[in-house]
Amino acid sequence: MMPGDRGNLGQTFGRIVNRGMDKMRHREAFDIGEPTAADFTGFERHRQILLVTFKRSGEAVPSPINHGVADGKLYVRTEASTAKVKRIRNNPNVIVVPCTLRGRPSGPVVAGTARILGESEHARADAVIAANWSLPMKLFERTLDRGSQTFGVPMAYIEISPAGPTGPGTHPPS
Repeated sequence: MMPGDRGNLGQTFGRIVNRGMDKMRHREAFDIGEPTAADFTGFERHRQILLVTFKRSGEAVPSPINHGVADGKLYVRTEASTAKVKRIRNNPNVIVVPCTLRGRPSGPVVAGTARILGESEHARADAVIAANWSLPMKLFERTLDRGSQTFGVPMAYIEISPAGPTGPGTHPPS
């Protein structure tokens, strides 16, 4: 996509939905504190996580997102053109915390390292994420999938590994 290019109808709809979600984000999503846990134990009991990525300036950007857990790692998916994917490409250090649909933190904060998965890893990641959906979420997400395919909107799948032992003052480097 070229600068100033608004993209296709699917991408425009995605931007509108994302802006709406930004407006609904819980105020506590912006102040989650330092990492307090070293792994993702217990994350499988939650439907959403708050994925915090970092701008080049070091500013934290929280995004509530659906996830799945397998083999001690988290998996998420989003449109490939989103700013969070661009931020992860620039800086793979992230912070994650279980949260409500609006992003209110509801569990331990964990520092992690994100990796954008290759095409050959998408099917497994999709299955892991889908296993954590409620029935209404499954219907919603699969409807979005059909729309994304119809309008040619590529998806990015991201694997998040715990960064390791944490303690006070161990914010991920930016």
